[in-house]
Amino acid sequence: MPILRKLEISNFRGIQALSWKPSPGINALIGPGDSCKSTILDAIDWCLGARRSLPVGESDFFLLDTTKAITIIATVGHLADELKSLSRYGEYLKGFNLADGTIHDEPGLGLDVVLQLALRIEQDLEPQWYVLPRSSSTDLPIESLPRLPWSHRQLLSPSRIGSNSSHNLSWRRDSALAKLSSEEVSASDVLADALRNASSLSDLTSRMR
Repeated sequence: MPILRKLEISNFRGIQALSWKPSPGINALIGPGDSCKSTILDAIDWCLGARRSLPVGESDFFLLDTTKAITIIATVGHLADELKSLSRYGEYLKGFNLADGTIHDEPGLGLDVVLQLALRIEQDLEPQWYVLPRSSSTDLPIESLPRLPWSHRQLLSPSRIGSNSSHNLSWRRDSALAKLSSEEVSASDVLADALRNASSLSDLTSRMR
């Protein structure tokens, strides 16, 4: 399952600039109301979510200043094999040092292989998603950078349990529980196994009488 290694936000709602490296395991955002906790979660969702459009408005820009682009960069590791494809992303794969949180231009021994996914929104309010190049290629125009195909966006798409708990707390297709499991769970298979076990137990009890 993909893991968010680093999140960088610029000019998004109440956040002028933020760089956050989540700790391993569960992380908690704690603070008073209007301290941008939900904004951070929205930034992750906007950048990595499997979506083709966004309801962007001027109020989504820091201090309503649309002359400064919204930029969200998510560094994601623990990638599925499809996202580590050399033929598709070979020039964009990087290395993340878990010990000090540094990002290297190329994968290496002891480094987590990562991709940096970026979302940029300018004055035209049109979101542009793309894979961030290595530092040696930062002068490339956004239009020339690769976009993730829909199937790969679904591999990275986060789940927000609070917004759809009935779906995400069940073993349904694309639910949070299903994503956390490495096995595909079939309700019919589980029920069939339970019936077979109950039948075997009943036969055993009858023979013992």
